[in-house]
Amino acid sequence: MVPWHRNPLDREIYGIALPAFLGFLGFILFDIVNIFWVGRLGTQAIAGVASAAFLTWAVYAAMNSTIVGANSLIAQFFGAGKRDRALGAAVQAAWLSLGLGLLLTALLLPSIGPVFRFMGLQPATAAYAGRYLTIFVCALPLYYLCNLAGGIFNAYGDTRTNVLIMSASVAVNMLLDPVLILGYLTGRPFGVAGAASASVIATAFALALQVFYLRRRGFLPPLAQAARLPSFDLAPAILKIGVPAASVNVVWSLVYPALTSIITRFGEAPLAGLSVCFRLEGVPYFLGMGFSTAMAALVGQAYGRGDARRVRQLVERGRLLITALLLPVALAFIFVPGLLVRPLSSDPEVIASAVRYLRTIGYFEVFLGWELLFQGVFNGLGHTRDYMLVSVPLTVARWPAAWLLAGPLGLGTAGIWWAISLSTLAKGSWLAWLFHRGGGTSRLLGPRGEPALASS
Repeated sequence: MVPWHRNPLDREIYGIALPAFLGFLGFILFDIVNIFWVGRLGTQAIAGVASAAFLTWAVYAAMNSTIVGANSLIAQFFGAGKRDRALGAAVQAAWLSLGLGLLLTALLLPSIGPVFRFMGLQPATAAYAGRYLTIFVCALPLYYLCNLAGGIFNAYGDTRTNVLIMSASVAVNMLLDPVLILGYLTGRPFGVAGAASASVIATAFALALQVFYLRRRGFLPPLAQAARLPSFDLAPAILKIGVPAASVNVVWSLVYPALTSIITRFGEAPLAGLSVCFRLEGVPYFLGMGFSTAMAALVGQAYGRGDARRVRQLVERGRLLITALLLPVALAFIFVPGLLVRPLSSDPEVIASAVRYLRTIGYFEVFLGWELLFQGVFNGLGHTRDYMLVSVPLTVARWPAAWLLAGPLGLGTAGIWWAISLSTLAKGSWLAWLFHRGGGTSRLLGPRGEPALASS
């Protein structure tokens, strides 16, 4: 009998999850590098770029409308041995993504000024934000295709190649930032426009490498073939899977700005404390995202083969692993939050707020891992509607729950932290129940369950 800590599935899960985790951390480094150099331009420049980030998060979330569906179908077709169909799904997803990217560009460009006025930014801050976001929006189709290319690598379980490519793009960004933002070597500084331009150039570099290696791995057809307008017979399935997944992420990205209006009633220290904690919680969050990526690929491939037993084994093992990895994090958040916070802030009020937040979410940190893991599972199955119906209402409920607990019930900022934590508990446990007992999953993985999408 194999010991519990030496399961043969671990190598497959970790082989995808850990590179994906490192890749997600790379995105944080990407932002840190930009902020470091933008910080040389002053507080208003930083505030402008940070304000633009709220909108870019929502845009990245909307990209899942095609990326998640493509990831699911490609993994299923690959698992079923239908490589031509997998290639077709990638091409159709690329065309859909390009079209949606151009549509988003057309919709967002005239909205940039009004959005920042609605947010109440000071004129100088709004100007910085507008310059940064305008360049991002004009290059949006490029960002979209780059993210889709990463999703194609993930669907085949090849997260390592994409991590190396994105690491190279971060290095390019690091070299370009001081040149384009502050004018090092050239004497022609472009400010925040330079920061946005550096990111665009680095992304174009990454996309070129991604296309090269996707072709080399056989994950894309010849470019002349891909350039021809496809039949779009898989477009309904791609959107049916992707739109619910995108809605979950879009809602999540918009709820935190809404919570800010409640948090700031209690001063700036709680908001600063939350910002500090986001940097700490990013590590377990992106670890969960790594496992979510692994589940989407491995579950999708197993489901494509019609192997329901392996799907259940992967899910059980994945949940055990993420629980074991996040339990020490949860205990650290509960028992030694001060040790984690103090290196990031010297303000006693900020430290006190951050300690309360970490201790509260620590009780339910494992359920954050469950939530992310089961999202990946349902993405792999191509069955995203049910988890959308769980995640979206519970995420939206954070705002009224935070208002009620913080205000009328008199818990202050602690009530806001409890609203966030209890929704995490509800989502993680409910999604676990949905997989093991839900009617939708039972139909998919029952005795007669067939990989319907992969056989189409």
